[in-house]
Amino acid sequence: MKSYQRAFVLLLVALAVAALLSPWVAALWNAVLAARPEWERYRYSFSHIFGRTFMIAGVAIFLSCRSWIGIRSARDLGLGPLRQALANVPLGFFLAVASVALLGLVMSVADVFDPYFRLSLSGGLQRSVKALLAALTVGFLEEMFFRGIIFKGLAENTRRATAFTAASLFFAAIHFVRPGERFSVEGIDPLAGARYLGQAFAPLLDPLPILPGLFGLFVIALVLSYAFLRTGSIYLSMGLHAGWVFGIKTIRVYGDFSRGDLGWLFGSSDPKIVSGVATWLGVLCVGVVVHFMTRKKQLPRSRAPAE
Repeated sequence: MKSYQRAFVLLLVALAVAALLSPWVAALWNAVLAARPEWERYRYSFSHIFGRTFMIAGVAIFLSCRSWIGIRSARDLGLGPLRQALANVPLGFFLAVASVALLGLVMSVADVFDPYFRLSLSGGLQRSVKALLAALTVGFLEEMFFRGIIFKGLAENTRRATAFTAASLFFAAIHFVRPGERFSVEGIDPLAGARYLGQAFAPLLDPLPILPGLFGLFVIALVLSYAFLRTGSIYLSMGLHAGWVFGIKTIRVYGDFSRGDLGWLFGSSDPKIVSGVATWLGVLCVGVVVHFMTRKKQLPRSRAPAE
């Protein structure tokens, strides 16, 4: 069994563990809130609890089974020298945020985005700090998994085109694994996690409505994988990933969409912006920039995946 196949097995195990444990975690937390009414602001949806349970279970399982999937050192996950991180993470972050800012300018000219400060200075700063922390966390964890394990494993065991296509499709599809409607749980319901998973995969059974967003995420994954391939580490792709997440999370701090449907150019379906043709072109342009920067060896490089 290949390393990436073993990673898929561990992913399924983590999902199963989350399905089993999340109903009990939710029930326990609701009992705590019932005993401490002043903590009501910390009441979370079942989706949030399931996600956190899955993340904790996944990290624990992957760390305990790291040798089974061929991870014996940090370098096997795409973690190179610290100097490479200090150079490539900020650079990738800047490129991604700049591309979102440029997209916002284009949307403003096209009269689909009204730029203004929607929040107070303190509110905007607080939103931005929270978005930055979330973006860095998502960028680090997802790049380790999708590029450091899945793409790297595919690149070492299949044709390069197959690795790019399969890893990018998986990355795009997994972002649509979520319930189609608000999921709630009352009391103790041991099967809630299994029902949640059943609903979560429902959007993939009818892919046509999510096709623009699916393709947008596919293009993003291609560029992230290319950045990993060119540098041999996750740092540049992590910076890009975090920058795009941060930009999308904070764009409405500095304005708002002038209409609900942004059209085919900027995103007529969820996730907005990502599902727009303008974003696809912008992401590909970032990929071109990555190509020329790495060709000129302006980035510190580490050992790339085997050809």
